[in-house]
Amino acid sequence: MPARAQAPPLLFGSSDDPREAIQTVWWRRDRTLHVMAGPSLIGPQWRMAGSGTYSFVGRSFTGRLSGTVRAGVLGGYAPDVDEPYDLLRLVEFVRYNPPVTSSAHLRLGPIERATLGTGHLVSFYNSSVAWDERTMGVELAQQSSYVQFRFFTDNVFMNGVTGGRLSVAPMRRVRDLRTRTLEIGLNYVTDLGTWDAEVERLSAFNVDLSFTAIRSGDLRFSPFGSYAWYEHHGNGIGLGADMESLQFLDLARFRLRVALFYNGERFIPGFVGSFYGVHNPRARILDSDAYLTDEAQVVPVGIALDQAFGGNDLVTEFRLLFFERFEFWYHFRRHYGTLPLSEYHLRLFIRAVNRLRFDLGVDRGGLTGFFSLFGELNDQTALLFNAQYLLSGNVWILIRSRYSYARAFESAEGTQFYLVQRRFEPMVGLRWIL
Repeated sequence: MPARAQAPPLLFGSSDDPREAIQTVWWRRDRTLHVMAGPSLIGPQWRMAGSGTYSFVGRSFTGRLSGTVRAGVLGGYAPDVDEPYDLLRLVEFVRYNPPVTSSAHLRLGPIERATLGTGHLVSFYNSSVAWDERTMGVELAQQSSYVQFRFFTDNVFMNGVTGGRLSVAPMRRVRDLRTRTLEIGLNYVTDLGTWDAEVERLSAFNVDLSFTAIRSGDLRFSPFGSYAWYEHHGNGIGLGADMESLQFLDLARFRLRVALFYNGERFIPGFVGSFYGVHNPRARILDSDAYLTDEAQVVPVGIALDQAFGGNDLVTEFRLLFFERFEFWYHFRRHYGTLPLSEYHLRLFIRAVNRLRFDLGVDRGGLTGFFSLFGELNDQTALLFNAQYLLSGNVWILIRSRYSYARAFESAEGTQFYLVQRRFEPMVGLRWIL
């Protein structure tokens, strides 16, 4: 008898993000409200802040809404309430909450960890790197045993980064493991904001192929190959393999990845990534030391696609997820070439019963090698630190810090320039179960 076709778990974007797992058991229909207050430090100025968070678990949808208002002796913090889009920014996420047997994923909220296929084009992309300008995006996925479809856009108005993946596994019913698990994927990403701008349109394609070479229970070893190219820029080739288990004892999920990327000129692997929102054909990051001097020198940091000379990259990645409780995700892309193009990503999440929640995210770019991780944080750094602790009864303490970006100015040519923005907010407040 032919082997039975069996689809893997639906994994895409934030589909298994433990920070958004707010339904404790399948039959609970919870609603909670957090109200907190405390000082807020953004840049050099202290203010007082009030924050409210509403979480809900319904029959078909789960979600979290959150907003903060800040005011000080010099007035309020204008970006909190200066445009109608701020109403959309109250949404942290709203997710379709399907039955366990569903093969669909739908999510509204800022894009947090979008990756397409092998990450050759899109890797750790988010739409909130400039926090006050974050946009509400959409993730959509549907799959069967033979076909998988993934789609995301970083703005519901469809005017920014948009991409998708279509993959097929045409031989699911044959006996041979390698043939049965063969998967062919086509990925596409574009920046719709460049279609009308006076810059080269950013559109890119990626074809990848993978199969399971060895399998023992739920543990599998899967080599993959990838070819990617930009419509008006360069191209690159990638080879690698995953050692992973998607449902280890129904308790955990892990993946170990090693990959080599061979880059042509005007090509950077994962260019649509953590910093793309402030480092793209229409935006650049400023060297803060140069700009904040008396001369206010405009010195961009980071390497644009047109400036890339090629080279090779070695990717090492390890992710361990204990469902809803713990996540450790390490990703380092070491670039071998003449330019500082190495990148590092870290995600750490801990939920200890219902008393402690800890969340850390670090993205660093412009590195020369692994040991530059131990140097000072540079202008290509995004950081999120969020710790919540139940002090007593329903009294909670919240400490959150964020390295984000804020727009400094826009040039006459239309290029937007950004500076690193540092935030620190310790708060205390109450939580009610409604």
